[in-house]
This record gives sequence, C-alpha cells and structure tokens, in this order.
Amino acid sequence: MSLKSHYHRVKSHVSMCDHCYGRVRLSENSSHISDGPQDYASSAKCTWLIEPENKNNSLSIKINNFVTECGWDYLYIYDGDSVYGKQLAALCGEQPAQEFTAASGKALVYFFSDLAMNLNGFNISYESNSCAYNCSSHGTCVDGECKCGNGYSGIHCEHEVCGIQNELAQNPCHEGECQNGKCVCFSSNVHGEFCQSPSSAAVWDLMKETSMNVEGRASHVTLQVDDSIWIIGGESFNNNHDENSFNVFNLTSRQYSRIECTGETPAPRFDHTIVKYKNKLYMFGGVVRKGKGKESTQSVTNELWVFDISTKTWTSKKHKNETIITAPFSVSGHSAHVVGHEMFVFFGYNPLFGFMHHVQLFNLETDEWSIANTTDHVYGRFKHSSVEYVTSGGSVAVLIYGGSMWNNTITDSLMQFDTNSRKFTNLPQSGLQSYMHSAVYLNGLMIVVGGRSSNLTTDGKSECFASTVLSYDIACKQWSNMSEPPTDLRRYGHSAQAVNGKVYVIGGFDGTMRNDVWVLSPANCSSAAKPEECRSITDGTKCVFIDSACKPFDPNVSYKPPFSSLIKESSSKKYDECSNTPFRLALKTCEEQTDCISCASKSGCGWCLSGEQCLPNEHDCVDGPGMLTSWEKCPHRNALVTLRPCNMENSCGSCRISPHCTWYPIDKASPCVSKEDLIAVVYEYETKSVLQDRNKFLSPSHFPSFSRTLFRNSSECPLPCAQRSNCSDCVELDQCMWCPSTNRCINLEAYTLSFAYGQCHSWVTSGSGSILNRICQAESSICEEHKTCGECQRDPGCGWLADDSKTGLGLCVQGKSTGPLEPLPENRTWHFIDCPACQCNGHSTCISSPGSFPPVQIEKCEACSNNTTGAHCERCAPGFYGDSRNGGTCAKCDCNKQADICDAQTGQCYCRTKGVTGDHCDKCEAKYIGNPRNGTPCYYELAVDFIFTFKLKNDDKDNHTSEIYLYSVPYKKDTDVTFQISCESLKGNALVALNMTSSYIDGLPERTQTMMVDTVCDSKGFRRVYVASDKGYPFGPDSNTTFFVRVYNFNTPVQIVVSFAQSPPINWVLFFVIFAACFIVLLVVAGLLWMIKVRIEAYRRNQRRIDEIEHMASRPFASTKMELSLLNQLSSAGAPTPLSIEPCSNYRAGVFTLAVRLPTGGRNNTPNGTSGLAVASSLCLLTPQQIGVLQAQENGENNSGRKSNFRNLLRLTRRQGEQ
Repeated sequence: MSLKSHYHRVKSHVSMCDHCYGRVRLSENSSHISDGPQDYASSAKCTWLIEPENKNNSLSIKINNFVTECGWDYLYIYDGDSVYGKQLAALCGEQPAQEFTAASGKALVYFFSDLAMNLNGFNISYESNSCAYNCSSHGTCVDGECKCGNGYSGIHCEHEVCGIQNELAQNPCHEGECQNGKCVCFSSNVHGEFCQSPSSAAVWDLMKETSMNVEGRASHVTLQVDDSIWIIGGESFNNNHDENSFNVFNLTSRQYSRIECTGETPAPRFDHTIVKYKNKLYMFGGVVRKGKGKESTQSVTNELWVFDISTKTWTSKKHKNETIITAPFSVSGHSAHVVGHEMFVFFGYNPLFGFMHHVQLFNLETDEWSIANTTDHVYGRFKHSSVEYVTSGGSVAVLIYGGSMWNNTITDSLMQFDTNSRKFTNLPQSGLQSYMHSAVYLNGLMIVVGGRSSNLTTDGKSECFASTVLSYDIACKQWSNMSEPPTDLRRYGHSAQAVNGKVYVIGGFDGTMRNDVWVLSPANCSSAAKPEECRSITDGTKCVFIDSACKPFDPNVSYKPPFSSLIKESSSKKYDECSNTPFRLALKTCEEQTDCISCASKSGCGWCLSGEQCLPNEHDCVDGPGMLTSWEKCPHRNALVTLRPCNMENSCGSCRISPHCTWYPIDKASPCVSKEDLIAVVYEYETKSVLQDRNKFLSPSHFPSFSRTLFRNSSECPLPCAQRSNCSDCVELDQCMWCPSTNRCINLEAYTLSFAYGQCHSWVTSGSGSILNRICQAESSICEEHKTCGECQRDPGCGWLADDSKTGLGLCVQGKSTGPLEPLPENRTWHFIDCPACQCNGHSTCISSPGSFPPVQIEKCEACSNNTTGAHCERCAPGFYGDSRNGGTCAKCDCNKQADICDAQTGQCYCRTKGVTGDHCDKCEAKYIGNPRNGTPCYYELAVDFIFTFKLKNDDKDNHTSEIYLYSVPYKKDTDVTFQISCESLKGNALVALNMTSSYIDGLPERTQTMMVDTVCDSKGFRRVYVASDKGYPFGPDSNTTFFVRVYNFNTPVQIVVSFAQSPPINWVLFFVIFAACFIVLLVVAGLLWMIKVRIEAYRRNQRRIDEIEHMASRPFASTKMELSLLNQLSSAGAPTPLSIEPCSNYRAGVFTLAVRLPTGGRNNTPNGTSGLAVASSLCLLTPQQIGVLQAQENGENNSGRKSNFRNLLRLTRRQGEQ
C-alpha cells in the first residue's frame, strides 16, 4: 500500500484531516463517512468504497446529517463496487435523515463539490447485514429485503394495510374499520385512505401497489386516458426505460401495467410535452438521449411524434420549416395545451436562442407551424407550470405560473394568456418563487405542488425540494396555502393530474428518483352546516352556502345573493364569494380603468403597456416595460405598436432573430441593441478607446476604423455552446461550461436546468485554470486520456493498470474494485484504491527511504532522465517542453536564441528581449525593427531631442524580459550629442552598454567604437556628452553615425527613461534682441486693445442713457391743479382726494397717490432749502361703489367716459372721507 492511500485511511478514521480527498476502502462491518470536521473543500472529489468483511450480506447506509449546495454539490451512492452498479441516490441540498439498502453488500460513495459555496457537508454511517430502517420494526431482513409481517407492506414495511390482523398490528383505520381490504369510515365527517382526516380539510394518501417494480423517474409526462394515467418518458438514474413501451397506472385497480408499441419508436427523452387530440397523442420537444454509457449524447429537439391510441404506433411528423429561425423551435421545459384544433406551446429553453419568449402554434388539422402574433413583451421561462380553464366570457385562457428565467432568476409571477386575443395579462404573485413544480386545475382553483422554490414572504429561505402546496382562486384572484402536506411530498420534476375531483402526483426527484403515487382528496363542502364554516373550507375546493346548504362553487353558475344582503340594501345583485382584502379592493378599483390616462390619473394605480392593464402600484407588470403612474407618459391612442425592447434579449441568437436588433458584445451590460442605437454605442466605445490610448502617438492608423468595427460586431454570432463538441472548443467562450460525464457543452445559465438530477459529475469552465487543455484532459470522462494514477482515480469510473517495469508506467481504464471491465492483460496489476509505490512516469527507478510518519518505506525517484525533473519526473526540465507523464517525451525549446526557457507544457518561449515576440521568439513587435530568426535582437529607434519612457511591468508579457535594445541617429552636423538614462527598479540596478557605429571617421572605413560597457544604471541615472569637435565623433547625415544602446541585467518591474539630444549653444545677443522686439510689440498691442475697450464702453454708456430717457418720456403722465390754503384755513374742497388711483388687476385694492403738505415746525413755511409738498402713495381697499366706477366695461366700449367716471370717484371718495 502506498503512503498516500495509507495516510488517507488514517485520516478518515482518526479525523486528522480537514477535508476528504482521494479514494478510501472501508472494510469494517460498520463505520461512518464524513467530508471532514470543517466545511467541505472547493473542487473536492472524494470516493469511499465500502466492502465489509461480511460478504454476501445486505448493506444499510444511513444519512445522519447532510447539507450541501443545492444543484451543484452532489453525493452519489451506488449499489456495488463501482459507478457501474445501480445508482441509489444523488443527494444535494438539505436532506433529512434517511436510509438506503445496497443489496449487493457493497457500495461506492462519491462526492463532488464546485468552486462556489462550502457548507457543513455530511455524516453517514453504514452497517452490514442490515436492511434500511430495520424494516420499520415490522418485518425481518432477508438477503437485503424486508419480509413484512401481517398488516404491513412497503419496501421498508412502513405502511399499514387493511388485511389479516395479528396481535401486534393495530387497526390502521383511525375512524373506521377494515372491510374487504379497505377502510370504511364510520362517519362522513372524516375521509382519507385510513379515515384519518376531517372532511373539512384536504388529505394526502400514498397509493400502494405491488403489481410490478417501476423505476423512479422525473421530468416525465402524465396524462389521463380513460380510467388510467399514462406515464411517458422521463429521466432516471439508470436509464433502463424500454423504448418500445411505457407504463400505465390504472386508477381503479391501482396497479401498473405496460403498453407495448409497434413499429418505429422515438428515442428516450425528458422535459417534453404530450397533449391529446381526438384519439391521438402529440409529443413535442424535450431533451433526447441517444446512445448508452460513455457514448451517450443529449440534445434539445423539435421533433413532433404522434401516437395512435388505437393502433399503439408512433409516427414522426416532419415539419416543413427547415431553418432554425422559424417555428418549430427546439425547446425543453416548455408546456403545451390544445385549444380547438391548435396546440399552443409556451416558452421553454432553446440552446441557440436561450429562454424562448415565443408562443408556438401547431395546427393539428393542417400540420402547419406558426408563431402567435402577440405584442406583449415577456421573458421566456423554463419548467413553469400552466393550466387551462374556460373564462366567464366563454374563451379558453391559460394560466402560467413560476419558472426559471435568464441569469438563473426564479420568478413567482402568474400570467394569463387569452387564446382568442393572444394577450398576456398579469395576475397577483404568489410570493413563492418556484420552478420544476406541477399544477392542475380543480374546482375553480389552480393547485401548485412542490418544486424548487424560494420564499419571498418570510425569511427568503430557498428550498431545494419544496413540499409546499398552494392554491390560486381564479375568480377572486387570491393565493392561499393549503394544509400542511406530508414531508415525503418534498420533490421537484414530478407530474400531477386532476382526475375525478382528485389530484394525483407521480414520481419526481428528492435526491432519489421517486416512483410513488400521492393522491390529494380535497375538502368536502357538505361537511359544513353554517355559512361561516362553509366559507372557511378552502383546502383544494371552494364552497358557497346556498339554500341552507354548503355546496361546491361553480364559476359558471350565477348564485342569488343571501336574504341578509337584501335587508342591508346591498347594491350588488351578484353574490360575491370572495373575501375583500385590501389588495383585492385596490385591484378591483384599478381594473375598472380601461385606458392608460384614466388609470394613471387614478390614485394608487398604474398602467402596464405590456398586457394593457391597470394594476395597483404595489403590483408588478408583465416582464416588459415598467408601470406608468403619470398620465403624461401615456402613449397616444393612435401610436404604433411598440417593438420588443432589444435589451430583453440576452443571447446573440435571440437578438439576431429580432429584425430590429443587432448584437454588439462590447457593451457587456446590454449587448443587444437596436440598430438605431448602434451608432451611438459604437461612437461611445471608440471614444473611450481613443482616450485610453491618449499617451500613444495619435496618427490616423491608431484610431479604430468605424466601418470595420461595425462590420465585425454585426457579423454572425459565435458558435453556440450547444454546438461545441469538445472541451477545448467549449471553454473558449466565457459563458460556456463543459460536462465531461455527459460530453455536453451548455450555457452557464442552463447548468441547473440541464443537470437538475445530478447527471453531471464534474464540469470545466474558462475560469477553471490557466492551461485549459490540461484541465480538459484531467477532467475527461474517457479513462484512457488520464496520464497518472492519481489523476485516473479522481474519476470514480476509472482504475489504473500498472505494467511490470516498476517505473510508474500504466494505463487508465474503466473498471471496478475487482478489476477492469475488459479482461485483465498479462503482466499488469490492477489498482483501484491505491497507486503503485513507484511513480516516476517511466523516466526513473525508485529507491526506498524511511518515512517519519507513518513508519513506512517511501519510494523516491532516483534520477530523472529523458530531460525530465520533479519529485515524480512529471515535468520537463528547464529548456525543454512536452508532457513527460506516463512515458511522454520532452523536446528542446526552439526560441531562436532569444530565450533561455519556454513553457514546459506548450513550448511557448519566454523571450528575454523587449520587442521580440512570437511563440518561438521569431517576430518583432510593432515599432521594433530587426530579424530575430537569426539571433539578432529587435531595436527600438530613439528620435533625437525626445525623452522616451519604457515601463516594463511584472505581468505575463514582460515577466521574463531582462534586456532591451535601442538605437539613435544624430542628424545634426557639428552639434554635440547628449546621452542621458535612468533605470528605476525595486530589484537591483541595470547595466548599460553603448556603441557608436560610423561609416566615415577621418577618412577611415566604417568601424564601431565601444563607448561604455557594464555601466551601472540606477534611479538617479547618468549623463554623457559627446562633443562634435572632438576627434572621432562625426555627426550628421554624411557620416551615417548610429548609437546602439543595450540595457540589460534588470528585473521587472522597471522604468527606463532614456534620451539622445543635439542642442546647439545659445546666441545671447540674438536672444535679447528678439526678446526686446517682442516686448515692444506686446506693449503696442496692449495699448491698442485698451483704447478700443474705452471707446466701446463710452458708446455703451451713452446708448444706455438714451434708452433710459426714452423710456421715462414714454410713461403716462397728466397735470392737475391744487388749491393751497393757509394752515389755519380749511379747504373748500372738503376731505382730501387722491391725485391718482391705480387699481390692482382684481379690482379689490388700489394704490392711492396724494399730495401731502410737509410739516413746517410751527412756522408759516418750511425751512429754506426744503420742499413744502410731497407725493405719498398707499395701498388701500376699494369699496364696491369705487369698484363699480373704476371697473372697465365688458362690452369693449371706448374710454370716452373714463374722465367723468374718475370725477365721480373723487366725489365718492371725498364723501366717504367726510363721513
């Protein structure tokens, strides 16, 4: 036994590890299994093989505690020593305590977790020679099967039956007695299979049948044919369905039977639909499974098959439309109903177009497909439920509840589709987000059972397997919870049928594939004797108290109101059977508004464009645009029908089939845009791109080509995930994921939809690792692709065949604990739990050395050969690349002498010179010149009199860069050259070498001068000046002088600042002459500007004065005569009168203006220099008499009488003042 396997066995039993890992064999007759004391690890793959010493005895496996991530992290249990045995369970989520029986006496347990959530995990115990639940203490365990005693039945003897009683069995009939194998209730006030529930409440019963062993299934279809329920298709663990037959459950005899089909039969499928029309069954869509085992494939189909009930034959209906963008679309998880001679197909998931929002129509008489012409904007749904009923107007409507939508969103919405008007309307939400549930129409109610849900009304807790039963009163538009259902009803993927006033729930998935049949018997209205009791009965039925009796409510019957309402003078003449909740009253008020303006004007109401209905503000519209609460936003009556918003399309395929939309993936928030908005989106994106590149040279070649970008993003969509057939192609797209166990590539948002029953044992995405090819190979479901024993044993279906070389060579093949599935070759040893001690991949032999813990010999590779390295010779040595595992070869890196090392797996060279690129360092980057194929570097030109900054980061591009080559050509003759450089690095200093090459030096031929070698360059840098007058420095175009710079021996990150400059000496005389001339010109220009400014301001000031004088002269004016008397004399005029009266616009007040004599201080006149008169104004109220005089005449007559009117007003004012 190897060190690893022994160590993990020790950790498993002594709990010394934090997480499970690898494979462990358990040989004790009883023990336990756990993922570890802490939360389980991410990306865990753990396998336990239970092979007790007591062979040929049954094995009982008990789940004590279990909590994992629902739909992602699964624990698989197989009956036998491998995954090729019978699968018993695929557990996920929060599971109750339960037990399983492995009849073979062996079991394989496999656990897989993903990268996201890490929860408490599980604790499992097992015991050999025992049956699950100990046969409920009502039987004995014989060869793994329970032999039940009298009065009990079931796999675990868990059910009481009416039969031959013995002294140990109790009477199973609670309120009744056994007669002919059935319970007969003593009173009509109780009902149920065992008379166990009052008639005022609904009751659930488990139908027990022993006619045949039916395999459990989910996502199947059931429908009533005569007195039987037919069960067609579905997904199961072992997929042992006979394609030529299907099961039928007889409601009278409560026994299963099979219907054998003749002729061609359809392939097995699930998530499909079947409807009945006349004497035929029409099966459409679903996920089709072809092949078996590792070679099986799954795909979503648009096949339509017809089954003739009379002849028991299937016929394939070939559709006329041959393009994928026209109906019929391939869908799964949809629903279908027959109305008249048309089959309506609602929503579903299409692997090319995502969640379908279309309603497809199939004419059952003409065999033609079409799309329902609906203008409502709704999102597509998957695994919703739908029921049909006849409205009060006589039309057929379909209620659509729940479902999963894009971005893994679960909805609790309820919509109604009118098959006549083809319109969607929104109904009240349930508050329970759910999908993969089932629903039926019964007694005027829609009853919803089970599913995978999330409660929005309480703590928002998500239920992986819900047992909730809801009922929706169609007439009252009210949701309610039915009485507490049994805990064994928790499941999803089941089906339900309403037959003879009862609801039958068949199959489903709760971690196991169920084959049971549950029956819901609604409450009995006749059990109530009073109106209050009658109204309180709501479990699966609806009652009304009429004619002194409680009767089932019939929505098609008009009931007369009770006498009490007539005494109270009730205004309603129709009997209202609904309770008036605040929400229902608000809904009723809003529904009375039939147009947008009246609705939005009503307080508390809002108008929904999609569905064209008025709803309370707290309600939500159908999936389309939001609610309009202002009448100003309402569209015009003659406005055109609005097109479906492009941002509602969430895949390239669905966007492209909308004629007014186009896919532009650069805008990740909303990549589907209208063609009108595309120009704005492109402009915005390209503007941002230019701003981000603002530090680059802005030549026309650096700007993106608008026409090229537009053409690129308007081209065909990338290959959809569903059409990618291998792992590498699949994970090229970020939104795709590969499932090796099913060899299927799917969209990320469709994972929990496609593998709802644990069909995927592991998966790979673009984020799983940097080397995707290696990840794809390691996660492959093909055993032969695994290269090492450890990698092989991570796949629960594989084992390792080691050769006799004892160097680690071997082959990974399919197998069990006892050996491979194929015959064992000669000179090979089988390893299913542990690996051979020596694991050198065929490149070395092993030597033994003692280990410190545990005290065993450790085999180590002696010396790796064939250019390999590593503890197990599992890697190629530096300078070589390849896959050395299991005898693989390593080749030398081909880097054109431009790199020292390359990627050990791909051979991609890590170029050490900046500017050299390519997998083999055989190309120069843009702006670099050279030919690196022959070992010469790539140079970057430094323009003279410019400063260049090179920032080399520690990223994948520059991580291995250690040198850079530069050159500069001084073009000015007889001008000094200044070279300056600085190197700022956190990891030591760089070195600089500088050479100068010239074609002419003092008549000598071309030669190269070494200016500096190994000169240290730090953050302070240095500066060198090469004087043109010195001998040996010929600068200028004639000499063809070039400086070559090499900066090397640095580590990234580093910043290099370098420049070459040729600056002539300054002529100070010329400088000051030019400076003085410029200064004088500046003064002259400033003076001229100041003079112009003064003239303009003077002109504006004079003009403003003229305007003011004209304005004052145009004001109305008049003259008046005043009588000034002495202070001690009274005026003959009497009371003072105003000079003018300016009435306000409403003629209720006016401004009175009077002449006022100023005080004189006791003298006859005011002091010198002061005025004796002043004009005073005051706001005064006008009397009715004054208003009559001042108010303008309404007949528009001229104002000739205004003067006399004003005189009358003066007299009136004077008279009032005297009074």
